[in-house]
Amino acid sequence: MKEIKCTVIQDVLPLYVDEVVSLDTKEMVDEHLQHCEKCQKEYEAMKGTLYIPAQNEAPLINKINKKWRRKKVIVSIASVLATAIVLFGAFAYVFYFERVIPYSDDLFEIGLEDNNQLVSQYYGKSYATVHETHPMRLEIDGETRNVSFIYYTKTIADSPSRSLLNREKNDNEQDYSWTFAESEKIDAVYYAEFDVYKITDGKDSWEAVLDRGELVWER
Repeated sequence: MKEIKCTVIQDVLPLYVDEVVSLDTKEMVDEHLQHCEKCQKEYEAMKGTLYIPAQNEAPLINKINKKWRRKKVIVSIASVLATAIVLFGAFAYVFYFERVIPYSDDLFEIGLEDNNQLVSQYYGKSYATVHETHPMRLEIDGETRNVSFIYYTKTIADSPSRSLLNREKNDNEQDYSWTFAESEKIDAVYYAEFDVYKITDGKDSWEAVLDRGELVWER
């Protein structure tokens, strides 16, 4: 029989060790290993690397499965948390992110009631919050007057408690009225957005708010 080169035998040794070679190949390798010390050492080394004692095989597999399950749990929890954060952010944006409603002549109406209380009656489509200041003394055209500021905000969502309104009178009209604080002191009301924190920090001023405001009522 023609002598087989060691390189050829070593190429098929992994398959031989795993017992997945054909019968002819197995006989060829068996015969070669009987007289080739170099290939015998290679074979023994390969068997030692691949061999897993039967008593250790199950714990090893269980350990791998346990690590895999733990990884899947961590990934699942991370996915749930990420989804929850996104949903919470979207919910907060829809229901709590407020935008200023631009002023228009038919947005609301301010007038004095019989009890001398100054009231704002809202007629816009929807609103979330009304922001108002107590009267403050500001100079207007060289005259010091008590001025209050007001503006309405809205959110993307229409809350059931903030129903759509129109010019038609209804039984719940009083629910959309706003009575000004210290009405008897107010000389003028301006519609303008303001941020008390910015004014406190010196990033804005009531004079600047007055300049960009819209006069909506005065005595």
